Amino acid sequence: MIGVDWGSLLAALERVEALTSSDSGLLLFGDAPVGGIFVERGRVCWVAARGLQRRLRDLLQAHAQLDSHELERVSERCRAEGLLLGQTLVAEGLLEPTELQSALRRHSAESLLDLCRSPHTTTWASHAGRGYAPRFTFCAADLLLDSVALAYPALHGPAQRQLAPFSGPGRRCVAFVLDASTEAPLPVAESGGNGVDAMLALGRSLAPMPRASHELGTTPSFALSTTSSGHTVLSWWRDALLFAVSCADRASLAAATAQHLVLS
Repeated sequence: MIGVDWGSLLAALERVEALTSSDSGLLLFGDAPVGGIFVERGRVCWVAARGLQRRLRDLLQAHAQLDSHELERVSERCRAEGLLLGQTLVAEGLLEPTELQSALRRHSAESLLDLCRSPHTTTWASHAGRGYAPRFTFCAADLLLDSVALAYPALHGPAQRQLAPFSGPGRRCVAFVLDASTEAPLPVAESGGNGVDAMLALGRSLAPMPRASHELGTTPSFALSTTSSGHTVLSWWRDALLFAVSCADRASLAAATAQHLVLS
């Protein structure tokens, strides 16, 4: 995707992931801040970007059972009473919890991509939390995957579908976008609870293989490699997608390899 400084975006999310469960505050973008990532107890609440303030309300209204005038009245009451709009809509039965989380994550990914149109330094400012309900917050890895999926919508669905059969005990799976304009593969789907650092490290370690394959004009069915932790990684690549299945033991590796050969 043209117009996203992925280096800035990845660095910001690595910084968020490094926060502890007791950290609350705002990761500000730019010397004269143009927005930031709101964090409470180490979890992302939402992302704000200048010029996109009303976007979250538009997303909420798309799901909420009320019109724009009713939404404005609820919004004014929330401002006067110091309440959170989304959580108030859920509490009053005007919005489903899953719809609020979906709106928050979509708005956050859109805002983060907008913040990272150009390189920005980030500054952490601690402050007390506002009482965001934990069930509506998400981790840095979720925000990374949502952002890449939004930037590469045509690849997100195929990545999820091709990766899904490999989910299982003892495996951590990641699908990456291969884009010549980025320094490293970008995670677009995962299973097994991979963090930002783990996914980026895995992508960097595997990136030379599809590049070498392209230069040599070969298309191997799969490759095996070993991580520093002793796990074996089954990887393969097709067009603009790179897939990796990290297996904790031989039985898991054998099953994943057999599954890959059946589906190839």
